[in-house]
Amino acid sequence: MAFNILDIMNAATKAEAGQNRDYQDIVVNYRDIVVTKHNKYSMDELQEIATGIEMDGLQQPLVLGRVNGEYWLVSGHRRLGGIKILVAEGKAGFENVKCRYKDMTEIEFRIALLVGNTFNRKMTDYDLMTQAAEWKEVLTQARKEGLLILEAGERVRDYVAAVMGEKVPKIRTLNTIHDNATPEVKEQFKNGNLGITAAMEAAKADEGTQKEIAQAAEDKGGMGAEEIKAMAEEKKHRKTKEEETREASVSDTDTTEEEKENARKLHAVKMIEKYYTWLNDEEVGILERMLEDCKRRKREYAIEEG
Repeated sequence: MAFNILDIMNAATKAEAGQNRDYQDIVVNYRDIVVTKHNKYSMDELQEIATGIEMDGLQQPLVLGRVNGEYWLVSGHRRLGGIKILVAEGKAGFENVKCRYKDMTEIEFRIALLVGNTFNRKMTDYDLMTQAAEWKEVLTQARKEGLLILEAGERVRDYVAAVMGEKVPKIRTLNTIHDNATPEVKEQFKNGNLGITAAMEAAKADEGTQKEIAQAAEDKGGMGAEEIKAMAEEKKHRKTKEEETREASVSDTDTTEEEKENARKLHAVKMIEKYYTWLNDEEVGILERMLEDCKRRKREYAIEEG
């Protein structure tokens, strides 16, 4: 059965407020609550939270998903952190925690957790990038499991944009950065030395160039998209020149005449590949006939060898 993403978002919000009847009240020992690797909540100010719980008790129950018989934490990560502090201080009366839970599949749990991560904190563009990647992963899996059915013309990216409240082009850009940028570029994006447009431009470059861009961004305290584009183009041009020089400068002492001739042919072919967009129809026709003639000679040579 397909799901409505808005229904899941509303359900997670109501569960936090104790209004969703699909969630049941339960008391769970804090040791039995599983905190998964998918948590993205800030864990700041735990001591203040612990003090508040000690003085006034737990004002809101934790929200859990029961997945394969285990209680996985959906919401209340900092409250749980505060409870752990109190227990560590010898206050055993806080070991058992008021919670609300619902049976979930792993995908349903991850969606509920993502809803909390998406709407419970202010995010930078770097945060949005990681969040968009997680939504894409989860919704793609949901589609494979038949939980999400796309209408004609719809894409998973459209759902990601809708649930995050962002435009589709921005989600596409964030996905490109996530999938193509090196760890060094992502780190500078995270630190604010590269904006979203600059990070996108950097992600187009090869791995070596990206590392140079990241180092330059760190050294300068920031780089813009145009500066990155110029840097990448300059390196690409320099590399092409080096390759042309190397191919054209075949050593007379280290190669045979046949090797030099083959190198000359290879250089010519690579130059055609570089400038192929400037060929007219007549020249393309000549090349196609040359290629067919090469194929014919190869076949004839194979027959003679046999």
